[in-house]
Amino acid sequence: MKCPKCDYEMTANDYKGVQYDQCKNCGGLWFDALEAEELVEEKRAAEVDTGDPKVGSEYNKKWEIKCPACQVRMLPVHDVEQPHIQLESCPACHGTFFDAGEFKDFCEETFLDRVKDWFASKN
Repeated sequence: MKCPKCDYEMTANDYKGVQYDQCKNCGGLWFDALEAEELVEEKRAAEVDTGDPKVGSEYNKKWEIKCPACQVRMLPVHDVEQPHIQLESCPACHGTFFDAGEFKDFCEETFLDRVKDWFASKN
């Protein structure tokens, strides 16, 4: 499978029975439908999301991408609880792509995240 952001090969991985793919270059993560939700429950995203968040932030600027599983154009999605996180979701197969650092941030919402989001909603 090729990374939808940088077109490098992704490596298949397993964490406690949950399958996911990680890009060898940019560190982005691909989850098939509902796989990400299973890992969110674990609260151990640091063991899965090992990519550099600075690299992920640069690749996050590229959001017109095709699903690596079915080639349908993916949609940018903002987390309701943390609108500063923009991931990409496939409307056909329901897979999800997180840039490096996003999955960890997604799983570990902090008080600071809630304060930032509150201020952002006021502007």
